[in-house]
Amino acid sequence: MENINPDSFERSVFSGIRWNLIISSGGQLSSIGFNLLLSRMLGPGDFGLLAAAMAFTGLIETFGTLGSTSALTQRAVVTDRFYSAVLVVTSLLAILMMLAIGFSSSFLAAFYNKPQLQDVFLLLMWSIPFQAIEAFPLSELQRRLAFDKIAFTNILSIVVSGVVAVWLAYNGHGWIALGARLLLVQSVRTLTLCAYAWPKFRFRPALSEIKELLHFGVPQSLSQFLLVFGRKIDDILIGKWMGINALGIYSLAYSLYVWPVSNIKGRISQVIFAAFSKIQRDRTAMGSFYLKTVSLATLIGFPMIVGFSVVCDLAVPILLGDKWIQAIPILRILGFASLFEICVFPGAIYQAIGQTKSYLKIILLTRMIAASGILFALVAGYGIDGVAASIVATSLVSFLVYNHFVKKIISVGHFALIRIILKNSIPSVAMLALILMVRYFLNGRLAPLPELTLSVLAGAGAYFLLMKRYHPEILTSKGIS
Repeated sequence: MENINPDSFERSVFSGIRWNLIISSGGQLSSIGFNLLLSRMLGPGDFGLLAAAMAFTGLIETFGTLGSTSALTQRAVVTDRFYSAVLVVTSLLAILMMLAIGFSSSFLAAFYNKPQLQDVFLLLMWSIPFQAIEAFPLSELQRRLAFDKIAFTNILSIVVSGVVAVWLAYNGHGWIALGARLLLVQSVRTLTLCAYAWPKFRFRPALSEIKELLHFGVPQSLSQFLLVFGRKIDDILIGKWMGINALGIYSLAYSLYVWPVSNIKGRISQVIFAAFSKIQRDRTAMGSFYLKTVSLATLIGFPMIVGFSVVCDLAVPILLGDKWIQAIPILRILGFASLFEICVFPGAIYQAIGQTKSYLKIILLTRMIAASGILFALVAGYGIDGVAASIVATSLVSFLVYNHFVKKIISVGHFALIRIILKNSIPSVAMLALILMVRYFLNGRLAPLPELTLSVLAGAGAYFLLMKRYHPEILTSKGIS
């Protein structure tokens, strides 16, 4: 870490992680609140329509910026020519993707035998230009480690889009409320980021810089495509084979399952990618930070996953309504998968050192495993529960695969990671035992809402005390030990 003080750098990194999590948690709590309101106003069919559309548009949009945000963040010095190369590439891709979605929307709607889906596709495609623009200010803020501004921007976009979506749902606009919410989240976030940190550069495109961007970005985008494909293939198959209503149930359960993965692991990964880019030549330091990052992710993520799994039978009917009760067993099964997924950060490592092709190979392997499991569950007739169980099994295999390849870069073995994970799971297990004891003691003596409240307070209070006693660094400004 030449010219970087290790202690101050560590404080800066974990301060960035902490503020990114703290500030963004406000936005995510707002998002959960809006989801609860919308789930009561709308039915599984509305959520299923949006999930079906997102399964395809999400795949197409992975090529929207061609890894430009990562490429801009990862570079030590960004020139006018490279900014210009990003502008040329992202603009052309945005036009091509909008045309692709527009022309294929009728065929995709026919795939599900839902003509209404064509309108959903045509609405969602207008978020693409904003995604292309966002690469510039987002990478600039990541290079500065200014994650407080990024997190605030996310809060603003969530609140604005949520208010509009609830208003539209209240006035009977159905799926349009969900589609407008996604479009507004992207547009408000992009415009706010541009106001914060639009980089000043002269437009000086050069073919050599465009080639360099493509060399970095094509494998990066293919990796992202495979990641999204692995998360969307179940939506595509369930929607086609089991219907839009079944997809609506599954997609809501999946969105709750993936919440800690995307909003805890995702926020942490965002910070450490920028940090690893600064110390990419010091593999010893990267290994040390990686272990501390896994420790932080497990200490924060495990209690949320475990706690929700044990009370979701109470929470779902109260918060979402009885029409979503079918999602409860799916939620509990998928909770096991998120425990594995939240512990690994291979993308931050490989992208920080510029080895996007190697990362692409890893993602290709793990996504093939995941897709095979999902397809087997559906073909064998195990239904939605079987799909969820296959995701648990393949997530465990992917966890081992990811760690195998991470070890080649930073010499962090399975035993070191598993030791940290097992050690950090003890407080969550203790919390789980306490919640089960509380629920066993109550045993229906209270109405569901008071029982849920007491269970959550008991679990959260116990975990806080355990953290204060054994991991006080989580509650302070110090680094993670």
